[in-house]
Amino acid sequence: MQSWKSVSEQRAVLVRSLFCGVLVLGAVRPIGASAADPWLWQPWVSVSGGNESDLILDPELTRTVVPGGAFTEIAPGFRLSRRLSRTTSFRLLNRTSWERFYNDAGRTLFGSLLFGEFQFAGDSMLRGRVALSGDYFNDSGAATFRRYSGGGEAGVGIETSHWKLEISGFIQGRAYPNVGFTNLAGTVQDYSESHQGVSGSATWRPTRSLFLRGQLTGRNTDSVDPAFESTSLTATGSAELRLSRRAWCSGSFTTQARDFSQRLPGTDSDSYYQYGLGVGYNVSRQVSLVGRYAYAEYTYPLGQNEDTQRVSLAATWQFGKRAPMISRTRPRLTGDGRGFVLRQSPVLLRVQAPEARQVYVAGTFNQWNPKVSQLAMTADGWWELRLDLTPGVYKYVYVIDGQTVTPSDADRVVDDGFGGENGVLEVVGGNR
Repeated sequence: MQSWKSVSEQRAVLVRSLFCGVLVLGAVRPIGASAADPWLWQPWVSVSGGNESDLILDPELTRTVVPGGAFTEIAPGFRLSRRLSRTTSFRLLNRTSWERFYNDAGRTLFGSLLFGEFQFAGDSMLRGRVALSGDYFNDSGAATFRRYSGGGEAGVGIETSHWKLEISGFIQGRAYPNVGFTNLAGTVQDYSESHQGVSGSATWRPTRSLFLRGQLTGRNTDSVDPAFESTSLTATGSAELRLSRRAWCSGSFTTQARDFSQRLPGTDSDSYYQYGLGVGYNVSRQVSLVGRYAYAEYTYPLGQNEDTQRVSLAATWQFGKRAPMISRTRPRLTGDGRGFVLRQSPVLLRVQAPEARQVYVAGTFNQWNPKVSQLAMTADGWWELRLDLTPGVYKYVYVIDGQTVTPSDADRVVDDGFGGENGVLEVVGGNR
């Protein structure tokens, strides 16, 4: 069993990941950056603990035992995003984790992921995205768990305020420096493999409190070792239910079937499935608590089944600029069944944000400029602004301390193409 290399190696990988993030940021920042549309920087750190059962790898042959037990995990990360234009946005994500098991083997896990993505959206329902990612992972419990990987993907789809459909393609390469393979020429080389595939996904939000997602992925794997060349089909699904403004619960499942093209019948397939359940609670704007349970079962080529379970409790602190918690109280407004309707101009906009320093409104009536139409603070943390608008239908959002917030006073919202929502208001009649 391969032991964990050295603390200096872990630190070097972490430094390289952060350095790559800085390089990407430096390359992207010149694209139309301005004070009116700032970068959104959201660092966070998660601390968790729990228990995981032992896992037996390849029980018919090597029967490698990956020890479990009680564990703790520290996982810092960040999200960096910016709307580059009305139709284009960029985000950069990083997560680095260190996990320690308290067992006789002293099992340690370390991983770091960097993900960058451009998203494109038009005035219609058409959406697109292009992404690159790279990661490093090492598990001292098994030599085959140490790997480097990287790849890219591109997707196109259609989206409305309630559902989204997407089809995407991806390529990925993986290298396992601790695993040697002797080729036909008798030369020993590091094991590596490449993946290509397509994926189709669907998301649906039937209500404001329920979010559903499903995905089907077909993958082809080419390997330096012909015994591991394969095709696989993976299905995943998840559901999240918002129980209140602060609490939610979730469930997920994954199942995969894989066929090996260069193996004898009876040893040419394996499979696995897993499911998970979780509950979460937002203690404050920065702190959340999440409890999770997961179960997985593996079926190996000769038919042997092995399972593992994991339970954990995590606390996450999110820093950086965030939008204040917004009151969901709605002013008394007139509606005609089609959405948010104001019968005459000037239009009174009101939002409650008692902790905010500045509040603006941006929309189709001011070319989405987030620094033109400023609201004034009134009593009890309310902010107000009267706008003279000609009759018509307008989309808008509030910008609270630089953060875009979906209007809580809108009876109807529409998707903005970037994972958020715009409020809709309709003005009927002129000044009076």
